[in-house]
Amino acid sequence: MDLALANLPLTKRCLIGVSGGRDSVVLLHVLYGLGYKKLVVCHVNHALRGKASTQDAAFVKRLAERLGFAFEGIKMDVALLATERKASVETIAREVRLEFFASMARKYRCPRVLLAHHAEDQAETVLMRVLRGTGIGGLAGMSEESGMTAGKTKLVLLRPMLNVRRREIDAYVETHGIAFREDATNAETKATRNRMRHDLLPVISEALGQDVTPMLARLARIARRDDDLLSSMSAELAGKVVQADGSLVLTAEFKTAHVALQHRVMHQWLHAREVSGLTNEAVEAAVRLITQREPARINLPGGLQLRRKAGRLVIARQ
Repeated sequence: MDLALANLPLTKRCLIGVSGGRDSVVLLHVLYGLGYKKLVVCHVNHALRGKASTQDAAFVKRLAERLGFAFEGIKMDVALLATERKASVETIAREVRLEFFASMARKYRCPRVLLAHHAEDQAETVLMRVLRGTGIGGLAGMSEESGMTAGKTKLVLLRPMLNVRRREIDAYVETHGIAFREDATNAETKATRNRMRHDLLPVISEALGQDVTPMLARLARIARRDDDLLSSMSAELAGKVVQADGSLVLTAEFKTAHVALQHRVMHQWLHAREVSGLTNEAVEAAVRLITQREPARINLPGGLQLRRKAGRLVIARQ
């Protein structure tokens, strides 16, 4: 199994998320076989499957101890939190995991987190984003290494199995007789990702007469390459127009820049000003303020207003 581990020397400490399922257990075993000794196995018990969730946590702890790795676990009632925060279970589960990784990153002074996403996960992610009307950044899918901030803690997410197919993982399990925990909810089709995995992707592959997973993975690689270029260009432009006081100066260069660059600079600037709940429509309306005389102001989410004044854009309360 060919893993992308060029940026992770054997001597580096690293957190690894292990659910107890096939993918993360295989990743842990492979890393152990390669000689990685400084891993901290991190497990979140989401308390979604009663006794089975508790058994998953116990299984992961025993596995970590048997392989000689440190173990850290936490139990959170994700369903209750979802109700309290008025969000989906999937969203809260993801937030809980990131918060836990951040706390472990601080404890072990290690920002690196290994995750077991594989090629099929990438294909599902890209297809979901296509159907939601994403931009080129969304088409790039997941990357083998990406930065993320959880609270005030910076994390580096590593996905060494992103080019590994599920059938390779299955073959590894069979060849090495590896035990893992089967999550029965993975076979259900209530969650969007499960419907994508079990229903939509197989239908598309059948309709086209070929496996679409590598095609979607290729789309992600091409989109990431082009997104990197646009990000570099927009960062250069932003450096010329964003002022120390936080305002955005409408220079001649900014006004005549390609709308794709204007859109990126605007989105990044609004995000940096902590404008929450941004939609594509809101950003496009903000971009129109760059060149259009009227209107001179628009409303933004969160009770904020974007105003054009004396050749600058500023954010104020409505």
